[in-house]
Amino acid sequence: MPYRKRVPEFQAVIMAGYGNGLIPLSDEKNNMPKALLPIVNQPMISYPLAWLESSGVSDVIVVSLASGSKKLGHYLDRVYEGQLHISMEIVDDNCGTAQALARIKDKIKTDFIVISCDLLTSLPPHQFLDMHRSEDPTVSALFFEPSKSEGGPSGSSKETEVTQFVGIDATNSQLVYLNNSDEMDTEEFSVRVSLLTKHPVMNISRLLQDGHLYIFKRWVIDLINEVSIKRSRASLKEHVLPLLVKSQHQRVLADREGVTKAAEASLTANPSTQALALSLSTTQAPEIEDRSENAQWKSPVKCKAFVVAKDVHCGRANSIANYFELNRYYTKITDKDRNPGGQGQVGADSLVGDDTKLGDRTSVKKSTLGSHVTIGKNVKIVNSIVMDHVVLEDNVKLDGCIVCSGAKICEKSSLKDCEVGGGFRVEKETQARNERLVDFQEQ
Repeated sequence: MPYRKRVPEFQAVIMAGYGNGLIPLSDEKNNMPKALLPIVNQPMISYPLAWLESSGVSDVIVVSLASGSKKLGHYLDRVYEGQLHISMEIVDDNCGTAQALARIKDKIKTDFIVISCDLLTSLPPHQFLDMHRSEDPTVSALFFEPSKSEGGPSGSSKETEVTQFVGIDATNSQLVYLNNSDEMDTEEFSVRVSLLTKHPVMNISRLLQDGHLYIFKRWVIDLINEVSIKRSRASLKEHVLPLLVKSQHQRVLADREGVTKAAEASLTANPSTQALALSLSTTQAPEIEDRSENAQWKSPVKCKAFVVAKDVHCGRANSIANYFELNRYYTKITDKDRNPGGQGQVGADSLVGDDTKLGDRTSVKKSTLGSHVTIGKNVKIVNSIVMDHVVLEDNVKLDGCIVCSGAKICEKSSLKDCEVGGGFRVEKETQARNERLVDFQEQ
């Protein structure tokens, strides 16, 4: 019998974008790409990679912008030690997420998972994947309710989250309503009467956030390509997912935007296993096609929502505040044996990287220090993130700060709720609060 190559159930795509919400941390000139920003001294992208590996997926495409591709490529080729088969595809810096996927559509051969490099969750992968397998929808999307922040850097980096109304049928978890508009009235919104008729028991929330974790049918990549042709900087969250959700109920829209055509072309070429099983069944009553004028249209699209339970951790490091909060959370749950021995001034709620030197009478509380950090005498670090190769001179005080790689903070400086850019020098005796300290060209 000739050998047949096993076709994987899913391919996975990790979107490793620029991270506009993380500037100046993700500034390419002096720092590192978003995907490599450390969370408790591990690159951010290592977390979704580990999640995918535990899911049983073997083939992963990492989509990187050109600006950060060299550093990210070095990590994937030389540093990553997992078992995944990873290839990297480089796209233009001005691509939206849908456009980036459209550029690699010829690489997508099966149903596919899309996950952002900034998503970190303790959700067992099989729970999400098994829901998709059992329901066989066009798309499954993950949503979560973010935890409340305990405080951290604010001021210049603080961003207002765009309110998103998410409507989910309470009886079957179908995603039936989605409004991403940042111009809508946050107190009022409109819902079609026809939608309420079809889904009378619907939970609508503006507390849920899109986790940017999706499972798509293969044919959706063709639709994504069409959307990216029609729109500049087309986005999965803002354009593709709302289109699919609306196409469940709006026939004119589904026909006009090519959703029906793409779905039917795929069904003709690859009839579903479920449909084949029903056609061969000896117990299933045959469906009688209704050709009357009152025949109800059946959409080829079905969208499912998976809402993460409140006792399961889930978060996105897509802003400085969220990045700070995720570092805080993972510092709490990480094995504290990673702290260097014999340094009693490091609290049990902190982590210190390899080859980091702490001076006398220095204290570190609720903080993460990277590798090769040099810290002088009588330095106080509280509730802060200090990345690799940073120098903190004597009598420096940090409270609620993020200090990027290669920065130097000179003696007797006191910073609270500040962000210090990569390679930046803070002159001695600087007093700053809620400031972004970066080179002028990084602003």
